[in-house]
Amino acid sequence: TWSTRPTGLLNGCPTGEVSLNGTVVATLKLSVPGEHNLLNATMALAAAYACGADLQPAADAIGTFKGVDRRQTELGHYNGATIVDDYAHHPTELRTTLKALREKYNPQRLVCIFQPHQHSRTRHLIEDFARSFTQADLVIMPDIFFVRDSETEKQAVCTQDLIDKIVAGGQQAVHISTFEAIVSHVRALARDGDLIVTMGAGNVNEIANELVDA
Repeated sequence: TWSTRPTGLLNGCPTGEVSLNGTVVATLKLSVPGEHNLLNATMALAAAYACGADLQPAADAIGTFKGVDRRQTELGHYNGATIVDDYAHHPTELRTTLKALREKYNPQRLVCIFQPHQHSRTRHLIEDFARSFTQADLVIMPDIFFVRDSETEKQAVCTQDLIDKIVAGGQQAVHISTFEAIVSHVRALARDGDLIVTMGAGNVNEIANELVDA
């Protein structure tokens, strides 16, 4: 049985002691944020061990992994603010990723630009989505990204419906329809110490790229 006991943070990324059948066999020092990644790393270590790898060298190698594109990807800066992009588009992903980003960067203010993906998903999960942004100080949302939604689904829910529920929960949130308007809005508010993250499975990363290139 494999398990990992979290032992803290190093440069904003989790560390842990890995045990096999109750005996500590390796330590992990990750280069990606988020305690959930300790579980991922533990399973990777178990797979490496099953293939004959020595445990601590394998753990050290896993610790050098810096992630994949559009997963907590730091793109650059704008007016002192750090710009990050992430593919998260499901409530659980949003909660987990925002928590990880706050732990890593410890920002004075975390601004989340979330693009809802598909009207049907937004409608079915709207209550869960509304509770997913507790780690953010400000949520900005463009119109819902859609590919295959029916006209009925498009008429059933809109971004403002989700914004209203987030605001009703006591958080700051605003609907700004277009990317161009969002970029202008964020350029005006960005300041040193901010973390600005674009999130979603659509093309919301264009906003982050536009900010970095400014």
